Amino acid sequence: PHHRAEAALERLQDARLLEPAGPDRYQFHDLVGLYARERAHQDLSEEERTTAVRRTLHHYLATLWMVSTLLSRDAVVPRCPIELPGIPSKDLPEARRWVQDERDNLLAAAQQALDGPDPATAIGLAIGLHWPFTYQGWHTQLADIYAHAIEVADRSAAWEDKAQLRNFLGWVYRDQGRYDAAIAQLKTALTDWDRAELPRRKVGALNNLGVINTIMGRLDDALAYLESALTLNDDAERPWASAAIRNNRVHVYYRQGRLDEAIAEAHQGVELWPKEDPSFGAGTAHDSLGDAYRHAGRLTEAVESYTMAIRLLREAEYRLGEAVSRWWLGTTLHHLERHSQARKQWEESVSLLRDARLLTPGEATEILAQPVPRTPQPIKNML
Repeated sequence: PHHRAEAALERLQDARLLEPAGPDRYQFHDLVGLYARERAHQDLSEEERTTAVRRTLHHYLATLWMVSTLLSRDAVVPRCPIELPGIPSKDLPEARRWVQDERDNLLAAAQQALDGPDPATAIGLAIGLHWPFTYQGWHTQLADIYAHAIEVADRSAAWEDKAQLRNFLGWVYRDQGRYDAAIAQLKTALTDWDRAELPRRKVGALNNLGVINTIMGRLDDALAYLESALTLNDDAERPWASAAIRNNRVHVYYRQGRLDEAIAEAHQGVELWPKEDPSFGAGTAHDSLGDAYRHAGRLTEAVESYTMAIRLLREAEYRLGEAVSRWWLGTTLHHLERHSQARKQWEESVSLLRDARLLTPGEATEILAQPVPRTPQPIKNML
């Protein structure tokens, strides 16, 4: 129980065996941790150690999945049994704080699980990291974990798990700018979904292939992938997926010079998304409308759309999306010769990218030292 755990932790802190690490949080000094590990191997049986580790990993898995379902309606329920209820979060801000506080522990737990004897828990943790880390802009740091998890799933021919992991790895490679590697993973994911006899689950991989081909300028291919995703999606079961795919189609249209169609499609997204997701989804729709207006030369309207997108994405705490909107708002303001306002938006965008560890402090300084900063690579890797 919570009160007994708290009392035990306070006793250990009084004995100088733990150190405070923020409100209601504690940590070992490195030497104490090493000593504790040594004693555990001396004083506990292998079964006791395995059971203790499983309890810890299942605590993280259960809490991670509870957070994921709060963040995204697309979160997948874990297929492995979970022994502990995890920590319930009252609301989204509390869930996000937990992810921020536990970031390094979650990465370490996932890696330890992948090296351990319980593949189901390990794969569940790897998949469960996706949405919480994506919201923070940290998902590009999961490439090694996903690749390792695919190897673990490969041993048991778990096609559903492999398909989901390959889709997420393709997503990561996409946002790292590794487009050929991303396409290879996503095409393999399509095959794995068929082997898992879950063809409708191919929608995510098809959508991602559409995004990558859009960024690469292969617009006919992009549109074909997005149309395939729309055809395959069950609108009644997952209406938000269709809204997301249509939103991505906006970016194909304006790149093809079909500006009126892009703006009309974006307006439909602005109308549809509040019913499905009034913050993240609606913010993304306003950002796409801003892009369509900007490419059409309707800069004042673009500023209004980007400003709304930033408000909604900040409310959703989708940091990477906010960084993208702020960057293009800065670019639009620069074209309107509102240079001081443009500079402020670029600085905010770079700060968000640096906090997400997508830019080093040196890269951030170099970008902002330019009179008109070049677009950062993480922004280029996003629609």
